[in-house]
Amino acid sequence: MATPEVNPGAGSQPSQQTYMASTHDVYGALEQMLQFSAGFDLIHKDDQTRTVTFSAPSISGLFVAKVAEGSDPSSSIVQVTVPVEAGEDAQSEIAKFYKDLGDQLMVQGATQTMPATTTTVLNTQEQPTQTMPTPPEAPVASAAPAADAAAGENQSGAPTHRAPKNKFAALLTDENTGKTSTMAIVALVVSVVFLIFGFVALGMHPPVVLCIVFAVIAAVLCAAAYLNTQPGKEHGRLFTVIAAGATIVALVLSLIGATATGSRARESSSSDSSASSSAADDPFCEAISWPTAGVGAKAPKPNELKGYVWNDDADYVSIKVCNVDDAEFAEYVSKTKDNGFVGDYKSSSSDYSAKDSEGNYIDLTHYSSFGEMDVTVKSAERYRADMSEKEKKAEEEAQKKAEEEAAKKAEEEKKAEEERKKAEEEQKRLEEQGRKAQEEEAKKQQEAQNQNSGGVTPAVKEAMDSYESYMNKYCDFMEKYNSSSDQSGMMTEYLKMMQEYSDMTQKIEGMDQSTWTDADLQYYLGVMNRVNQRLASVG
Repeated sequence: MATPEVNPGAGSQPSQQTYMASTHDVYGALEQMLQFSAGFDLIHKDDQTRTVTFSAPSISGLFVAKVAEGSDPSSSIVQVTVPVEAGEDAQSEIAKFYKDLGDQLMVQGATQTMPATTTTVLNTQEQPTQTMPTPPEAPVASAAPAADAAAGENQSGAPTHRAPKNKFAALLTDENTGKTSTMAIVALVVSVVFLIFGFVALGMHPPVVLCIVFAVIAAVLCAAAYLNTQPGKEHGRLFTVIAAGATIVALVLSLIGATATGSRARESSSSDSSASSSAADDPFCEAISWPTAGVGAKAPKPNELKGYVWNDDADYVSIKVCNVDDAEFAEYVSKTKDNGFVGDYKSSSSDYSAKDSEGNYIDLTHYSSFGEMDVTVKSAERYRADMSEKEKKAEEEAQKKAEEEAAKKAEEEKKAEEERKKAEEEQKRLEEQGRKAQEEEAKKQQEAQNQNSGGVTPAVKEAMDSYESYMNKYCDFMEKYNSSSDQSGMMTEYLKMMQEYSDMTQKIEGMDQSTWTDADLQYYLGVMNRVNQRLASVG
């Protein structure tokens, strides 16, 4: 690595450094260094112009670094422009920047040097910048071949130094640039799937062979990914390391889950044999007599009458039955249902409780590991007495709700009956009104014969037409009502028609008949005659 170039007598120059490496290698090292540096932050990069913008924590403003070609294709120049507000503090940051870049190039295997006669000035930037004076000439680090390194000095007499390599970090990560290895990504995905399988295996207990096959596939992918991420190849070593770790953890978890199957089977077999032997030696598993009276007689008799009777009262029975496996418990539950215990039932693989039509309660509990079943039967009174306050309150609320619903239904039926009677009364009133209108019409017809007739007033015609139209509609409804088997369901429509009739009657009665012409009266009588005839046909 070479330090910033000095040009005595030429005044202040923009800071620059020449490296014996191609612009591609130098720009790649520069980008890699800024991305992983703790002292600088990459803000922006332009791959086309090989320019980057970065910042330093202790300096205000932004630095701009540009990689340009040197005097020949094998050399490059890095020019750095500092922010105008940086001041003298930027000198140490620039020196650190060049040192880190040189170390990065040495890690990547690129050699660098600085010809003593080369000087390049960075073009003036559009933003205000400050020119950094170059520090006094420093020794030039040579990255020459091994023979020159053995000599211990370069051409300027300065000792050679190389950046130390962290072997552990190099194993976990890579310095490769470019795209991430597809094989590394595939290995990571497969290892994560294998890890999920490992957690699931703790409960599923898969075969050991399946776990090993899965592990071999993941290991082969990790090995291939490791080879693809060797120095100078593709990026993605960290993904490969994570995939390998996940594969190891997944293998351990899956093997634990797989080997647990055999131990559980042995435990189950031991438990079954222990249960059988304990049942044979249990003093509480003796021959019993099943209750034939009281509430206990309502429970079905089991296939094997062996166990212990804890209680046998008229209103409460508690019995333990021995030698009951899962199939026999399921059969006994079925018999219990056949005996009528199906109300408010609660059921699971090892429990069943329900009530019969009389309110008697039964509770069955199966202990599969011991081959035992507890049968508890209570009369309705005993069950009620043994209920907790909370259960009693819940039952009372349910009963109260049922009573309220019954009362509500009775009220609705009563209201429907009242509506039906009201409809019948309204129908009689309409018939009476129609009869009176018919008599009035006959009377007015007789009087109209001796009077001059003229044109019908539009208002009178409109009112009478509306009345006749409504009455036809009413008669149609009454015909439908009289022939219907669900007259209470038509009460809403009937009440609506009564409201329309009331409005129509008020409209006609509100008209001043003293101003009617003979034609108006004649038209009125004609409408009423037709309406009465239609009403008579309905009645």
